[in-house]
Amino acid sequence: MSETKAIETKTSALKSVDTVMLAILVILLGLGITVLLSASFVSAEYHKHDPYYIFNEQLINLTIAILIGVLCYFVPYQFWIKFAWWIGLIGIGMLVAMLVPGVAKEVNGASRWMLAIPFQPAEAAKLSVVIVLARYFSHYGILIKKIGYGLLVPIMLMAIYGGLIVAEIDLGGGIVVAIIIALMMIAGGVRVWHFVMLSPICLVVFKLISVMAYRIDRIVGWDDPWAYPEGVGLNIIKAFYAFANGGLTGVGPGQSQQKMFFLPESYTDYIFAVVGEELGLIGVVTISFLVLALAYRGFMTAKAAKTMSGFYLAIGMTLCVVVPSFINMMVSLSIIPAKGLPFPFFSHGGSSLMVSCAAMGIVMAIHSQSLRDLGPERAKKGLKHMAKGDGENKFP
Repeated sequence: MSETKAIETKTSALKSVDTVMLAILVILLGLGITVLLSASFVSAEYHKHDPYYIFNEQLINLTIAILIGVLCYFVPYQFWIKFAWWIGLIGIGMLVAMLVPGVAKEVNGASRWMLAIPFQPAEAAKLSVVIVLARYFSHYGILIKKIGYGLLVPIMLMAIYGGLIVAEIDLGGGIVVAIIIALMMIAGGVRVWHFVMLSPICLVVFKLISVMAYRIDRIVGWDDPWAYPEGVGLNIIKAFYAFANGGLTGVGPGQSQQKMFFLPESYTDYIFAVVGEELGLIGVVTISFLVLALAYRGFMTAKAAKTMSGFYLAIGMTLCVVVPSFINMMVSLSIIPAKGLPFPFFSHGGSSLMVSCAAMGIVMAIHSQSLRDLGPERAKKGLKHMAKGDGENKFP
């Protein structure tokens, strides 16, 4: 009997899948793996004597990421909320472990990867802190508008998670977590003047963690890259060349010149510059639009959620993908200084890809569950009808 019920639940979940978000994800994943092949084959041929080495690695990562996303889709989102505090402790524990000698693998002076498995706990920490905040905000509701409830726990989480990530020599990852927490605080109803009170403290903290020589060099290179064309300004200048060479329509898939060892990190941190060169302004705008569409769909799912925990969880999980995406794009376009962040769905590496697919799987699970709660007749009217609300949303 229980097996029959489980099968019916899975069948119902498949029927209520958000096909629009699924289509956006399929397009992004397809574009991502295609661009990665183009951006990496020269480097893979030179270093590994196999032009498809990096691409094949990413195919394995993609397969695992999709399986994780599917698993998260079929797990009721209440599961994450129920075990939020344990998930939070696990996330913090993984970050602390990275500071223990012999546990972390050091790459380019940063200890971001686990030695046993090629995974970055800082990526998983984003999901962990979102789940904890979703539990916290949904539990305290209107009390969040009070300074004690609205600031104390979120700022404590920001200090713990952000501080541990920055200690791994990963300022960019720490900033992403801080931005996600801040945006969730705004969604939770934290008053604006509370943020104004915190701004001087945030500026002092940012100043203190930015004093390391390589971080100062990045800011100097960003401010005037042409003064350091062979040093800290190199990445920025080569990215400029890539976008300029791409023009409106691009030079065509596989035809990028900057990936020929001119642009460092061409298949990781600066892969968006390769997109600009090969697909041109049209490709850049199209991918930006797809990320915006993903954000819109995620926030609409949050608005349509039948519980406060679903609302906060959908917002936070969407931010886990959208925030690093736009930071990466802004770094490639030199709108902000370099941060060393991967472009979700595009950059080489399994951690970001798996975490991004997991986050979207959870968002789609919230959509599916909210749709089924409406009943078959009204569910046919879709997400917009869900998001309008009809007096059944369980918000306080």
